[in-house]
Amino acid sequence: MPEGAVPEGVVSGGVGPSAVWQGSPGVAFFTDFVVTGAVRGADATSTPAEVTALLGDGFVESRTGLGQLLRCYDLVEFAWEREGDGLRGFCITVQAHRLDVPLPVDELAADLGRAGFPLVEVAPDGVGCRRFVRADSRVGVLVDEDSGQVLALTAPAWFAPGPRGERSPWSREAGRDRVRHLVGLGAAEREAWARRQPDEADEAARRWWFLWVACRPLLPDEGKRRFGHDRSVWEVLALWLLGACESAGVLDRTEAVCEIVRYGLLEPDAAVRACLDAVPVSRADVATRESTPYARENLVAVNASRAAKRLTLAAGELLPRVRDRALRAEVEAWLELRTRLM
Repeated sequence: MPEGAVPEGVVSGGVGPSAVWQGSPGVAFFTDFVVTGAVRGADATSTPAEVTALLGDGFVESRTGLGQLLRCYDLVEFAWEREGDGLRGFCITVQAHRLDVPLPVDELAADLGRAGFPLVEVAPDGVGCRRFVRADSRVGVLVDEDSGQVLALTAPAWFAPGPRGERSPWSREAGRDRVRHLVGLGAAEREAWARRQPDEADEAARRWWFLWVACRPLLPDEGKRRFGHDRSVWEVLALWLLGACESAGVLDRTEAVCEIVRYGLLEPDAAVRACLDAVPVSRADVATRESTPYARENLVAVNASRAAKRLTLAAGELLPRVRDRALRAEVEAWLELRTRLM
């Protein structure tokens, strides 16, 4: 394959239909999934009806007692969870361990490298598996440590590169003690504390990330959240820590805003406004599956489209509680583009 070429099947429409059901599809099928996070355009955000329209009705489906819907297309599995009166997609997995012929991670990594989308290895899981990730597509690859065989590919990944994929340098109790100390400080004292910390980049990123992880379980439950001047000290600390994580580079703006929405740190109108402000591209200029191939030279546009999609979905979760009509209209306009975004 020529340097920089896109593997067969790595285009805006994804892989061909037969690849979904083949017992041993070629490496291009898996390369395509790592690059796009989708199978023929169906990804973790797709609804059951959208997946059927894209992949057909040749699936096995089951429900769990937790309100989850699971659907299997041979190697490819989709999972949705109950949200209100509907279902929200949360995971798509390619079960490579079911292949007739094992897929070596070296072969997959080499093909991705030639295409210009290299994998990054993160800390092993400690129970016999190596973990790789493609951060922009949020695809994780789980590999048998002994054989080097790819076991599964999942999007979005439950692990990440850098500090987020490493073990905490502190015990859970030590992390809680640190954030309990911080929550008792005033704003000026907290900034003074931050200035006294070592400023080596990797260490700073690791510190801020684990402080944020330690803070999350201490945030008030949804029914007890307050906003404005009545916001709890824990929510104030959480916003401060997210800002520090962003400054340290452990979270980008999209990820930080999505965390704000996930943990309810701003009232709905303010949170939606933050989502829209963070979208890095206009609706007129955003890359879509029809307009833009998944190619290395288009990576900036592809990732801007991905950020727009994540932020739009985060904002969409808040729409029933948004009072500003202009905000609602803008989010709804973005949501109409959702299935076309990268």
